[in-house]
Amino acid sequence: MKRITLWIIVLAIILFLSTKISKEFHSRVLYFTDFVKVGILNLNNNFINIIVRHFNQAEQIKYLNKELKDKEKIVYEFNVLQQDYKELMDSIEPSLSIHLPDFNLIRTISYVNINDYTKVWLEHGDNFNNNTSIYGLILDNKVAGIATMESGRLIGYLNGDEKCSYSVVIGKNKLNGVAKYDINKGFIADYIPLFPAIEIGDMVYTSGYDEIFYPGILVGEVVGIERRQGYQIALISASLKEVSRFYWIAKDKLDSNLSSESFFEQKDSN
Repeated sequence: MKRITLWIIVLAIILFLSTKISKEFHSRVLYFTDFVKVGILNLNNNFINIIVRHFNQAEQIKYLNKELKDKEKIVYEFNVLQQDYKELMDSIEPSLSIHLPDFNLIRTISYVNINDYTKVWLEHGDNFNNNTSIYGLILDNKVAGIATMESGRLIGYLNGDEKCSYSVVIGKNKLNGVAKYDINKGFIADYIPLFPAIEIGDMVYTSGYDEIFYPGILVGEVVGIERRQGYQIALISASLKEVSRFYWIAKDKLDSNLSSESFFEQKDSN
């Protein structure tokens, strides 16, 4: 009886130890398999990322190549049209010639004065050494303001600055005026003929008469009208109201210190 009891105790101990050993072994096996699985998943993800990155780069290169080809095609077509137009104008009047502004992308460096958001310093190259020229600042085919060289630096006077003025046309009748800043009224178009009357909602565009801008660039919308003796004043909501990092600058053939306001004053006096 004692021997049977002893054998039972021995078998119980062996069974207990085998269970513990098997659990420990099982946990180690699971730890190893988890490590292998995680490694395989990471390898698979890295492999997939490499493939996706490769194909994305390939697609991007393909897209950029297509864009470059399209741009070159447009440039060539424009050159052909320009030549055809020149030949047409020469056939009509030999003395006539094509004039296109020189467009340059200009970066904004900083504001000229703190808390004054209408004057900015602009980056420039050797193309802007003429201190007497007035340039037009454009963004998305909308007028931002004008620029000029001062003490060897290119400064931009944006819409809303007292030194920013240029010729415009207003409404469907294309009445002439001068876009400028008035200290009491804000951004306005001044010296507009009395008749026909302008209306709220009329659009304001550049006229091109002062040779700062080419004609037809959007300036803004008429939001108010005042009448004076002999002329009208239009209060304008400018299409561009925030300072941008970049502007297109239109370098035209204006070669004097004549502003658009003085241009119209001289024109009216004649």
